[in-house]
Amino acid sequence: MASARGYLLIASSIFALAGCQGVQLPDMKTINPLQSLTTKAVDEATGNAPATTALPSLADMIGTAGAKVNVDVGFKAATSVAINNDPQVIAAANELEARRASVRLAASGKDFNFDATVLGGIEDVTDETAGVAAILKASRVMFDGGQLDATLEAEEFAVKAAEAALEAAKNERGGRLVQAWIELERYRALQGLIDSRLSVLEPLLLQLEKVAESGLGDISQVASAQRTVSAIRVTQTDVTEKLAQAEVAFKNGFGTLPSSASYNANIISKAVPKGDVKKLAETAPALLTAYYGYRSAEANVAAVKTLENFNVAFEAKVQRPFADSTYDSDESVGLVLTKKFYRGDQLNARIENAEAAAAAQADRVRSTYRDGEQAINSARKMIKSIDKATQLALQNAQITRDEIDYLRKQLIIGGSTLESVLSAEAQLFDAEAKEIALIAERRKAEVTILSVTGNLGSALNF
Repeated sequence: MASARGYLLIASSIFALAGCQGVQLPDMKTINPLQSLTTKAVDEATGNAPATTALPSLADMIGTAGAKVNVDVGFKAATSVAINNDPQVIAAANELEARRASVRLAASGKDFNFDATVLGGIEDVTDETAGVAAILKASRVMFDGGQLDATLEAEEFAVKAAEAALEAAKNERGGRLVQAWIELERYRALQGLIDSRLSVLEPLLLQLEKVAESGLGDISQVASAQRTVSAIRVTQTDVTEKLAQAEVAFKNGFGTLPSSASYNANIISKAVPKGDVKKLAETAPALLTAYYGYRSAEANVAAVKTLENFNVAFEAKVQRPFADSTYDSDESVGLVLTKKFYRGDQLNARIENAEAAAAAQADRVRSTYRDGEQAINSARKMIKSIDKATQLALQNAQITRDEIDYLRKQLIIGGSTLESVLSAEAQLFDAEAKEIALIAERRKAEVTILSVTGNLGSALNF
């Protein structure tokens, strides 16, 4: 009896220590509860995190969320870096890695499984029998009605969906970053245009006021000119505010504002696909994400339905007693058949849940296709209408410039008035501002097509 207890104590100690490798228990003699409480109170008061915190705090995670891109390396390079470092893109990449790991996990279900169990303790209190027994078991699934294959197929389609989702995230975030660049240059150009026009209009207005004060001019003309200049100043205030908003959006995506780099319209325009809208919509990353998600959901339905089948597994087991254990030595090799006959409504509920998820994913495929097709069609029609409007704006601006030249020449010989020159200058500002706005909207429509169809990556090499 004493020998059995000794063996039991030694074996229990060995397995306890083996299971606790790498864990160091604290020295109870060195623990000061009051000091621990004091340190905790100081940390809470100062906002400092405990020194033993292994995971990053919320403040640490937020501190690394901001973008830091050298935008002056050029439009293409800076945008590519910003896309690849975007948190949403990184999250999609991590999700893809998680899905790939799930495939390996599902595939491992076809491998041999080896288990070891050690039993130690008092086996019979009345007879005072104690001992240790070891059990080794190896098993492998031979037939499961296709459950492992269906599960593996579901995970493989989930990987394809994650790959498409990563591509969609890159194109979506890239589209926003490029449009932020377009908006910044748009309002910078408008700000410069307003400043240049006011530098021309204000001297003319001042000269017109002097003529009116001398009694030689018409007061109504001065009032009309003042209203014109006032309207431009109101526009200037609006543009200044929108420029500030554009700068905030740009900094959010890139971290800094460009000082020398500029938007490269030629790269984007050349990359815009010219093919059939239906074919472009069918290869869109967002649609592929939804479709592969649907295929994964259908494979999951098949996997759930196999749960009502029986399973056959190969199993080998070896059992050996030690010390004074009364366990018998045992060896067994053979096939094991298992089937669950009754689990209430659990199986039917799981099947209905999987089928509903697959149906929802199928509807998501249709909805995604419709949205993508509409976005491409709308952007293409916008580009056509903007091209016509831009041509008219260019013609109008040129006509107004010619008119200003003529009116200035006539002003010298008294054939025109300052008010007519000032009015023409204001019309030129409207035409040029319209031209800048149309160009920006056209560029944004191009980016929309590239982003939706997944072709932005080929233009920016991300």
